[in-house]
Amino acid sequence: MKVKQNMFKTDGEVFSIKMHFLYIFIAVLSVLHVQTVSASEQAIQNLEFSSLSGNKVQIKLELQQTPEEPSVFQTDNPSRIALDFAGTASNLGKKSFPINQGAVNTVYVVEASGRTRVVVNLMETVEYQTRIVDNHFYLIVSAVKAVANNDKIAKAQLKQANVGRFLPQQGINGIDFRRGSKGEGRLMIALNNPNTVVDIKERGGKILMNFLNTQMDANLAKKYDVIDFATPVKTINAQRRGNGVSISVATVDGNFDYSSFQSEGMLTVEFRPLTAQEKKTLVQNKFPFTGNKLSLNFQNIEVRSVLQILADFTELNIIASDSVGGSVTLRLNDVPWDQALALVLKSKGLAKRESGNVVFVAPSAEITKMEEDELKARKVVEKLEPLVTELVQVNYAKAEEIQALLTGQNIVQSQSSSQNKYNPANNTSSATNSEESRSSESDGMLSPRGSSTVDSRTNTLIIRDTAKKLEEIREWVTLLDVPVRQVIVEARIVIASTDFSHDLGVKFGVANKSHENFGFTGTGVGNPGGNTSVLTDLGTALAATPQGALAMTLARGADYLLNLEIEASEGNSKAEIISNPRVMTSDRVQASIKSGVQIPYQTSSESSGPVTELVDAVLELNVTPQITPSGSVILELDIKKDNPGAPEIIAGATTLPIQTRQIITTVQIEDGETVVLGGIYEMDFSDTQNEVPWFADLPGFGWMFKNKSLSDLKGELLIFVTPKIVKNTLTLN
Repeated sequence: MKVKQNMFKTDGEVFSIKMHFLYIFIAVLSVLHVQTVSASEQAIQNLEFSSLSGNKVQIKLELQQTPEEPSVFQTDNPSRIALDFAGTASNLGKKSFPINQGAVNTVYVVEASGRTRVVVNLMETVEYQTRIVDNHFYLIVSAVKAVANNDKIAKAQLKQANVGRFLPQQGINGIDFRRGSKGEGRLMIALNNPNTVVDIKERGGKILMNFLNTQMDANLAKKYDVIDFATPVKTINAQRRGNGVSISVATVDGNFDYSSFQSEGMLTVEFRPLTAQEKKTLVQNKFPFTGNKLSLNFQNIEVRSVLQILADFTELNIIASDSVGGSVTLRLNDVPWDQALALVLKSKGLAKRESGNVVFVAPSAEITKMEEDELKARKVVEKLEPLVTELVQVNYAKAEEIQALLTGQNIVQSQSSSQNKYNPANNTSSATNSEESRSSESDGMLSPRGSSTVDSRTNTLIIRDTAKKLEEIREWVTLLDVPVRQVIVEARIVIASTDFSHDLGVKFGVANKSHENFGFTGTGVGNPGGNTSVLTDLGTALAATPQGALAMTLARGADYLLNLEIEASEGNSKAEIISNPRVMTSDRVQASIKSGVQIPYQTSSESSGPVTELVDAVLELNVTPQITPSGSVILELDIKKDNPGAPEIIAGATTLPIQTRQIITTVQIEDGETVVLGGIYEMDFSDTQNEVPWFADLPGFGWMFKNKSLSDLKGELLIFVTPKIVKNTLTLN
């Protein structure tokens, strides 16, 4: 019984102890609750600003309770003052407050991570003061330091004057401006000293040139308007400043690049025009960072705090992984914010991933693993996503060629596969892009599960793939299925020839009435046909049909006649042969046109005997045009003109030789312009004199035994070509 009583007493004591600890726990929670409520009650209730004497600006923040001294830091570029109130909320109705007084531009109030940041945007870096009175916080911003800026300018001018004292006296004798052949502008400055020191820099879209210790005539100190030259340069302003000269060049826009060189007392600054894309590429190649510049100076600041500062400056949404930590010491003056971010990430082994205006920051290994996981997840989704069949109409291109692009095959393979898988029943050919059939070197646009079929009759693609892939394929087909521009290529082949000939000679002979002829020794022979007035050429034979002849009988006696005939011939002919082939074809498609004859000739062999073959003697034009983005045309040309020549007897057989004229070249020509591709000039001159030995040397009678022949043949071949791009005249109403 006593034991039971002791046991009951023990249970009561235990219960008392439990209740005692429960009371203590409730009391602790109450204290913590009171502290939490007290901390949560600290908030910014109101923001006011006012102007003070001396062009100062006072910003007053009203809080619920007396605030603690906030963390304050200031940036120079851009000029800002940032105030961090820890454990403070913002009950203000908005975040932005325009001030536009004194040196203050705007004020931003942002609440995040259990604190409130107040950012004061300044027009320039100025001094400030802070003080706390009861539950009010005061920020007093000093006035704009105009006097200080003037002092900086004066100091810079004084510095240049001091540097100029150590330079020899220099001078500018003349200023000239010219336009180059490609639209570039050249500013040419004549100097009296070939070693003139000049400082050239670009600032605010202008090119500034400062000449120290340099003199210039008063008539050169003026503003030159050169916009009529159609170059990147708009105006040139030359001024005398102190003991030096300043020349500023204003451009039409910022799309230009410049270079300068000095030679033999002439300074030349060249401004080359650029497109907007070329200028953007040039700037990125020179310096890839394009963000607004800022200055940061911190000792042992947390990386998360730096990211928060950059987020406030750029108004980007920056998300930091839980594994981002550590501290960093920064001293960056006037650097782009994206360069500052890259330096911080690189120094701590971090990387970023951008999506719109959200930047995710994490260790490089973590981002790499995240991307790998996302890629694996997408592949799993693609394997599970259902397939959809869709018909895509191809209007201008061949459906087989589009299919070759989708499956990653070249056109030759596509055509051969189409022939192998062609089904005459429905005029279709099919191809798949499965992992077993596709090449490892060239993957198409179809997914591993996708397939495509071509209906040649309607030029339609039948594609079976996932919905996402089908959307991508439709976009690509829309871009590729466009009408190809066409080109008319016209060639003119001009063959001009001039032929001049001159012949002079004598025929001299004796004949009798009994038809027995006695001619002098020469190339001529007696006429067996019975002509009693047969004469003999004492030189070479003259023209078969002389243009003029004089015949006479020198002596007649009994049965003999002594005859003499003088013949003269002169010919002058001009000929011009023009061939004008033309052909129309699509861009990058070869075209050919030819016209002519086929000449038969015989060949023989021991097995088959005589065989007659045909050889082409044609006028032929082969061309492949390529239209460039600038509107010119690149032509791959093969032009040939063959003509049958005069019959010749070779080995007892009459053959026709072929005169061949051909040119193979590649040229670039502007649309509608005509260019001379080439030409051949030929000249054949001969002056021949034949005579009878001894008789030709007789005084007074030697001319009767001579024959003269003069021939002058000139020929020229010229080939012209003109491409014309066919304009698309179809318009949609």
